[in-house]
Amino acid sequence: MARYARLLIAGAAAALAAPAPAQAAERSLTFTTGPIAVGPYAVAQAPMFAESPKVDGYVVGMSAEVVDAAGRVQGRDRVMLHHIVFAKLGVPDYTCGGSTGERFFAEGEERLELSLPKGYGYPNKAVDRWGLLYMLMNHKPKTLNGYIRYTVRYVTDAKLTPVKPVWLDVRNCAGPDPVFDVPGGGKRFSTFTKTADFTMPESGRIVAGGGHLHGGGLRVELRNETCGTRPFESRPTWGGPIPRPVLHEPGPTKMSAFTSAAGIPVARGDTLRLAAVYDNGAPHTRAMGIMLLFLAPGGAKGCRPTPPLDIDLGRPSAPPAFSMPLPRAPTGAVSKASSTVVRDFRYGVERVSLKRGTTFTWRFRGLLQHDVTVIGGP
Repeated sequence: MARYARLLIAGAAAALAAPAPAQAAERSLTFTTGPIAVGPYAVAQAPMFAESPKVDGYVVGMSAEVVDAAGRVQGRDRVMLHHIVFAKLGVPDYTCGGSTGERFFAEGEERLELSLPKGYGYPNKAVDRWGLLYMLMNHKPKTLNGYIRYTVRYVTDAKLTPVKPVWLDVRNCAGPDPVFDVPGGGKRFSTFTKTADFTMPESGRIVAGGGHLHGGGLRVELRNETCGTRPFESRPTWGGPIPRPVLHEPGPTKMSAFTSAAGIPVARGDTLRLAAVYDNGAPHTRAMGIMLLFLAPGGAKGCRPTPPLDIDLGRPSAPPAFSMPLPRAPTGAVSKASSTVVRDFRYGVERVSLKRGTTFTWRFRGLLQHDVTVIGGP
């Protein structure tokens, strides 16, 4: 997160929004930032300052999408919004602390919108400054420009119950790219679970939340280890068109989320455990397990029954089998080398024979970001 904050501070500032007069009822404010150039079959990832409402009020809902210069929403097969994270700069993050910025909204491939129950809002002042970290992917053989358009549902004329964003991550505070690998090799229906614990610094009620997973994910569980309960689990919905060429293992098209005016009670000192559960029949690289919750502090005690939750469930199912298609067959002699140098769009060695248990090393020397994706396995 410290690196994330430094990057945000170094980013280019967006133009300030014009002061908005207070008016009755909820308003929808739309902001657009860009253009962001994304090279052929490439990824663009960077922080930047983001426009925000310039009048005191409350955020009650939020969504984001990628559009072209004409304002048309881009499909997943063009400039895809892989993920975006918004933070309020200079405000300590609830789970990571410091002054790196308070993470309050995020979307991935599943397009999980922020929606708080009636009567609750995330407080925002006219002087508050926002930043965002984006990751866009281009599935076309030419450079494309993407514009990030985000809509903020905003209330200025009422006193709402304030909420705090609680960002839980199985690799929380590990930096801007908190990924892990699922080893695979297990029996059919076997699972791999990665967890992280967080001790609540105050009491309150969790009134909304939703999860984020990558390819191979089964569910993200919110557990209260102190009370021995599982108040909520976010499950993925799979399906929809897969952009070609495939640049990474596709993620869910939806994740279940909940709202509750009564709220899930938690007490100061309670240990909340986040558990990301993945299929372990095959390996999955760069997995994630995140849940963003919204806490209304005070007036609650822990180890009470979970009230009925209004759950936007979707159509959860098991993740589909995945095989990474090669854009072309590898060429050259079969090597028994234990390492190779990878430059932009070119391997030093394309075909390698390895014995079980061997460690193989890729050394990346190009200017672009690279990683390793499993075609099929184990």
